Amino acid sequence: MTAPGPTVRTPGRRPDESMTLLREVTERPLDPGYAQMAERRARDRQSGQAGTGRSVPSLVTMLLVAILLGAATTVAVRELRAPQPVVAQGRAVLIEQIQDRGAQVESLSRRAVSLSSEVDGLQSDGLLPSALLDINELDRWVNGSLPVRGPGLVVRLTDGSGGGLVEPGDAPADSRVRDADVQFVVNELWAAGAEAVAVNDERLTSLSAIRNAGDAILVDLQPLNGPTYTIEAVGDPEKMQVGFARSAGLGFLQLLSAEYGIENDVSTSEGMYLPGAGAPTLRYAQSPRSAGARPTPSASASGAGAPTSQDRSQEDNG
Repeated sequence: MTAPGPTVRTPGRRPDESMTLLREVTERPLDPGYAQMAERRARDRQSGQAGTGRSVPSLVTMLLVAILLGAATTVAVRELRAPQPVVAQGRAVLIEQIQDRGAQVESLSRRAVSLSSEVDGLQSDGLLPSALLDINELDRWVNGSLPVRGPGLVVRLTDGSGGGLVEPGDAPADSRVRDADVQFVVNELWAAGAEAVAVNDERLTSLSAIRNAGDAILVDLQPLNGPTYTIEAVGDPEKMQVGFARSAGLGFLQLLSAEYGIENDVSTSEGMYLPGAGAPTLRYAQSPRSAGARPTPSASASGAGAPTSQDRSQEDNG
């Protein structure tokens, strides 16, 4: 029996010749395309270093383009800001009209002052009959032109606070005093015998209007400062207190307090001062001899009964 001989290997063959895929992964992990791109970038970088700086024509071209863009932008801005002829003409017409109207107002104001001085002179010189002077003085007192002093009744209405959870100024809309509330109380005071009435020192006349603008209450276009609205009525305190208690006014105040949390207070005062509303605008005039009997100025009647909570809810809904 013969012994086995040594193993003969074929020259030129690698031991890992059968592991080509593993060899490719370990020896060249990157794709050949990456290597080509790296070589191309290196060549481009070397060629760029060879010719440093941009050429003079390219720099001149860029400078010219920048100058053209700046000039075009400047021209566009000037054209936009330049006043148009039509707009300038319209503005000139408006300025001329404003100046003309201003001159007319100044002329009429001077004439009004002159006529007022003439009227005051006629009254003070005693040229008018005493009966006419007495009637004029009574008219000025009744229509609220003159200030008055005397005792009377005071009614205060204060915005509710939504159950005490917020400040009165931030209360819900239905917890705030409205123009209709002030109107009703004023009418009831007139009916109770008031001779002169003022709301927050704004004197009421026969032509006064109590309205609202948003959340603000206006008296003759003058806004009232809340949240408390003071209604002062000059007259016989006892008579007015009894008349107001017997009217629908007291029940209406109770309704405001119970349903909407609007606080109210009714008291008497022995020394009130109500400012005058100024001279009223004269709309027409006639001779005292042909005037006949003068109508007696009457207070605003209360009309229907006091508003109810249903009326207020309907008003909220428009």
